[in-house]
Amino acid sequence: MRRLHFAVHEPLSTSLRDTMSFILDHLSYTYQPGTAYEVPALKDISLKIDDGEFIGLIGHTGSGKSTLVQHLNGLLKGTSGTIYYNGQDIYDKDYSLHDLRMEVGMVFQYPENQLFEETVMKDVCFGPKNQGLDEKEQTLRAYDALKKVHFPDDSFDQSPFALSGGEQRRAAIAGVLAMKPNTLILDEPTAGLDPQGRDELFGLLKELHDNSGITIIIVSHSMEDVAEYVGRILVMNDGQVVFDGTPHEVFAHGKELSALSLSVPAVTSFTEKLINKGFFRDSSVSPAVTVEEAEDMILKALGRH
Repeated sequence: MRRLHFAVHEPLSTSLRDTMSFILDHLSYTYQPGTAYEVPALKDISLKIDDGEFIGLIGHTGSGKSTLVQHLNGLLKGTSGTIYYNGQDIYDKDYSLHDLRMEVGMVFQYPENQLFEETVMKDVCFGPKNQGLDEKEQTLRAYDALKKVHFPDDSFDQSPFALSGGEQRRAAIAGVLAMKPNTLILDEPTAGLDPQGRDELFGLLKELHDNSGITIIIVSHSMEDVAEYVGRILVMNDGQVVFDGTPHEVFAHGKELSALSLSVPAVTSFTEKLINKGFFRDSSVSPAVTVEEAEDMILKALGRH
């Protein structure tokens, strides 16, 4: 698993500037510093996020997940350290945080609570309107975004408050996509959805990532939710990134994750038990992270694949 540190005094090379979305360089953040209520929320975090990655940011409540992502579009400013976005220090006095927020879209938990316009179409047009686009471009952006989230055409002119919970969630995500961000951050996007709704939303985000290539970062406390879709997992605990790697790399640390009140996916635990009982002849096989992978492993072991 990766462990990356960038010293703040070292200049970024041209290759780094061209290939990375974010570099977090020894970033720390403290709530209400210097008071009796001082709480260190982020502690000396150094990592990079490349363009086009699909990342799951995992950790229990209070681990620092939401605090971290709110730094990525400048909603919070680090107490120390810095963040580079496409090679530029976002804490430079001349840096435009407004432009950053146009490129790094944030979808908060229960985003449907942010819906307020008379119709879905007007609501999704709100972001492009704030970008100064003319009415025609606003409508084109909104239509494209709604189609990307598979929103039904016959509901474009409905009140957002007449929609189901899942449709409201899609409309809210479309409102962010209409601004054409290069990075999309979603904070607990499946909160309140039933299992089918969660699967549909994650499938939608995977499709969006595959088709558009934008960077997607999903904040969650559930390994199960992200296991099947993301390419990289960051696990946070007590304001620090304690694991950083592929799902297979991270889920290989089941005992350590359990100590952090996190669990590996059920299918990973199940296939690990099979491995320990000698079910697989191949001693190099590792536990599965998805149901599809587990099915393939078992069929091969039974000689049916």
